[in-house]
Amino acid sequence: MNRLRLIALGGLLLVLGGCASVNPNPDYGRALDEVSAATGVDTLYHPGEERRGREQVTEFLEDGLTSHEAIQVALLNNPGLQELFFEIGVSRADAVQAGLLSNPSLAALVRFPIDAGSTLTEGGFIQNLAELWQIPLREQVAESRVERTVLEVAQYAVIVAAQAKSAYYSALATASALSVAEENLATAQNFLDLTLERLAAGGATQVDVNAARSTFLEQRVLVRAARSMAIEAKRSLALVLGLATPPEDLVLTEALSEFANKVLDMERLLAIASEHRLDLRSVQKDVDAAEMVIPLERRRKWRSLSGGLAFESEGGNLALGPAIELGLPIFDQNQAQIAKAEYRYAQALRRLEGMISEVSQQVRGAYEGYLVAQDMAHLYQSELLPLREASLDLARESFAAGKTGFLSVLEAQNRLLQTRREYVNRLEAVALSIPALEAACGRPLGFLLDLNE
Repeated sequence: MNRLRLIALGGLLLVLGGCASVNPNPDYGRALDEVSAATGVDTLYHPGEERRGREQVTEFLEDGLTSHEAIQVALLNNPGLQELFFEIGVSRADAVQAGLLSNPSLAALVRFPIDAGSTLTEGGFIQNLAELWQIPLREQVAESRVERTVLEVAQYAVIVAAQAKSAYYSALATASALSVAEENLATAQNFLDLTLERLAAGGATQVDVNAARSTFLEQRVLVRAARSMAIEAKRSLALVLGLATPPEDLVLTEALSEFANKVLDMERLLAIASEHRLDLRSVQKDVDAAEMVIPLERRRKWRSLSGGLAFESEGGNLALGPAIELGLPIFDQNQAQIAKAEYRYAQALRRLEGMISEVSQQVRGAYEGYLVAQDMAHLYQSELLPLREASLDLARESFAAGKTGFLSVLEAQNRLLQTRREYVNRLEAVALSIPALEAACGRPLGFLLDLNE
């Protein structure tokens, strides 16, 4: 009967050990939920589903990319994000390991008689029992570290999404800059034609024609430079998206435009960031884990308490009984590791305090940048650009009528060409301020705007 009980106990231990498996899929799901809430995109790389991910990327690229689709492609296809995602599986494996008992020990000793007597056989089956009160805390620490890893990976995904959005807007800006350069070239061509007409009519000199032609050639150079910059911007976008295709094959379907200028409540933005910033929550998980390590190290004062069964056989007589082995904490009472855990906890608290201040300043800076970019773009669009265009029209009419000289037209034209280029830069600043504000607050712009309405 005792043998049957021993066999049953051994079988139960084997079954419990065999039931432990590593399944990070629920953790991947939590990462997706966090990224979706932070970016407004419900697409994310999933280890083991690479084929489906490649099919989705192909679908997104078929009819050109919107900024929303560019984010989705990046979250599916960015190599750095894919590599980091496996850290979730690693941390889940560590959590499973934290809940396992160490393997038991089986010892055997056989002594043969030299002169007379019987062979003596001793043996034992020993398990470290101290783990029984260590495992619950070990599991809590490991689970906290899993959550921290999920948040870290999700935060990296949010950064990748912001990079993709910024790269997309930069590519749009270079495309707009190319269009403006071509428009400026046409303007310079018209002015050159007008100057040639005035030369034929005796109202201009060859010096005027040379100056107009010089401006025209300068604009041709700027068109070529703008075309090169547009290709490089698409190349940068392709890198973020993890694409090896030629950058000129990327078709962007949106146009760079001024966004609605809406005033948000700064205190509300700070509260949102404090609650939702994934990197801030990750540091908080570090604090939680560090705090739980302290009682775990205190429990490890009694590191070794092993128990099991021992038997002895001599001359056909078998003796069986319990065995226990206790490591006495005389010299090493784990005081060094306890102190280390307390220092780590204090360190984590200071890191959290620093992160809170950093997040606050990031939100303030991003929002101020957002407002300034909106204000300056609106100023260019509503006042400065129309003024430059009207000034050039008046100067041309006056020059064509012979009322003003060549230089007044040239000056008005150069100011307009410069203002057009600057306006594109202002629109790009507006576009780039959006992902910066979203990253600072940890939520997409639509979420932030809805809260203010």
